[in-house]
Amino acid sequence: MLPFIAFFISIVLIHILSVRLRIHPFLCLISSAFIYGILCGMDYQSIILHITSGLGSIFSVLCIVIFSGVTIAEFSKRIKSIETIINDILRIFKGNYSFIPIFSGYLLSIPIMCCITAFVVLNPVIEGLALKVNASEKKFLYMLAIGTVISYNLIYPSPVILVITNTLDIDPLDTLKVSIPISVLLLAIFYYYMRMDIEIISEKVNTSLKSSIEAWTPIVIPILLILFGFFSDNYILKFFGDINVALIVGVSISLVISNRYLSADEMSVTLKRSSGRAGRILLDLCGAGALGNIIAHSDFSMVVLELIKQSFVPVMLFPFLVAILIQTAQGSRVVTAIVTAGIVKDFACMQTVFMICAGTFIFSYVSDPYFWLVKQDSSMKENLKYYTLPLALAGAIVLMCVILFL
Repeated sequence: MLPFIAFFISIVLIHILSVRLRIHPFLCLISSAFIYGILCGMDYQSIILHITSGLGSIFSVLCIVIFSGVTIAEFSKRIKSIETIINDILRIFKGNYSFIPIFSGYLLSIPIMCCITAFVVLNPVIEGLALKVNASEKKFLYMLAIGTVISYNLIYPSPVILVITNTLDIDPLDTLKVSIPISVLLLAIFYYYMRMDIEIISEKVNTSLKSSIEAWTPIVIPILLILFGFFSDNYILKFFGDINVALIVGVSISLVISNRYLSADEMSVTLKRSSGRAGRILLDLCGAGALGNIIAHSDFSMVVLELIKQSFVPVMLFPFLVAILIQTAQGSRVVTAIVTAGIVKDFACMQTVFMICAGTFIFSYVSDPYFWLVKQDSSMKENLKYYTLPLALAGAIVLMCVILFL
């Protein structure tokens, strides 16, 4: 029971520090991680080890991704390539522009196999689109985030589906006949839930084929490399198809193109600006990683398991509830999938797969690194309203579909 109590004390502490005292999220999360470890009775060496390894794991996975995405975005803004991309999009989609953020996030998250990477890559485009069509920039970014999580949690070959089906010994291709209809339903629901009236700001913009190619290349080339790497067995394509390598290639292309229009001083200033922004984002993400890691290495999952076993919860809901509590505690959807699938392996069936998937939507909160990436300049209240609650609703909808149709 002690880890459970320590967890809720840590959550309260984060709220007091971040909302009331307005302390930087990194300090809030690190402080809460230390408090959690102390309350759980861990020795000081274990506390420091789990916190620093949690920081390191997030940094190693997302450092290149975040830096590359932010750098490509900064240079695209600096040479006005974003303007060209937005105008190309407006010419292609002559209607429901508010469908673009959620649908583009949904599509890109599948080949990239990372919802955070998809968000970082598309962030500048969606921001620019919001300004162009006089829509809420924050709301467009929330729609983008929700779209990326829907496909990441449900659509094979996402890591979430892969680890669940591997553990439960189920053919992942069989999940598509269930996941595709459910994900399309979620897209439709959240499009109508979050869409807004849009008025295009009339502006005459002259674009050419050359400017369009230059604008799209740093974004499209990494995506194509990732796709080729995923579907090919060739060693070279596998190497360049790695997300980190592909995005570094994108940065290199962006620098080469920008060098034609910017002086050396302007290039240096833009790089410093992108480094600073990437550093601020990474601090928040690493703080969440530290908190999630120390919780994951405590007895939290065992306490949760015992509490559920002693309750009067129907057996069919067991995978769903375990996934919720583990997701809330440590934030990583893949870790939730791995741990939960291992615990409920004896219940292996298609229903169990999607019970776990439903649980990974709930409860994406302060231990979730994506929560802090999406938040940035928003308030905690806004983030809860447009990120945490919509994802929780998505999980509830998936659960209802599983109960009714599987």
